[in-house]
Amino acid sequence: MTLSVILLVISTGAVCTSATKPSHDFHFIYGCYESNDVRVDIVVDDDVAAYADFTKEEIEWAMPHTPDYLKHFQKKQALEIAKASIAHCHSVLGKAKKADPKTPLRQDAPDTFIYTRYKGEDGGVNALFCLANHFYPPTINFTWTKNGAEVTDGVLNLRYRHNGDGTFHRISMLSITPREGELYSCRVEHQALKHPLTRSWELEENKRISLHPAAVFFYASLILCLMGIGAGVFFYYKRPN
Repeated sequence: MTLSVILLVISTGAVCTSATKPSHDFHFIYGCYESNDVRVDIVVDDDVAAYADFTKEEIEWAMPHTPDYLKHFQKKQALEIAKASIAHCHSVLGKAKKADPKTPLRQDAPDTFIYTRYKGEDGGVNALFCLANHFYPPTINFTWTKNGAEVTDGVLNLRYRHNGDGTFHRISMLSITPREGELYSCRVEHQALKHPLTRSWELEENKRISLHPAAVFFYASLILCLMGIGAGVFFYYKRPN
């Protein structure tokens, strides 16, 4: 099923902590989709401060530390506003579909990258990140494999995030303790892709230079020969006149 999206912004006004402190822009951003997926972000000063988790029926903080001006934030009231926002969004989505049912939906395929948290070491605890960026609509699937076998333990998919151009990005993380010879891969699936994109990572092996015995004999002989020539030149110029 294809997805349609209506993205609306509601500004609830600035929040002032006092007459001497600066005001803060506070608003909701919400979207709804034909697949019944919904999202409501609570944005303060252009940063996502919290979001509505409709599975848990509560507001989750997206900030590591709650600023002082948000300590009196009413989560229960914010959740009710989020639910009302979704109801409004579905209403507008239905009207938009009826108004122009033949309009082709926008589709942007993702760019994908894979990288580690730390420099890879044999037996060292690490984390792999698989980034999908600049895709639309915001529905994407990650699949992790280790040596070709699917891995589900240690996988954490972070939330969708907005880009400035209207597209989205999302990160999937896999906790690993890599060993030499292990190959980790991240497969990304999106409706704008004809085929899934796969990015792989493995430890860089410590490559040692190994020479054939004949080559060792050749280089040793060459060095001795050059040393002999050097000694001869030295004594030639040092001989008494």
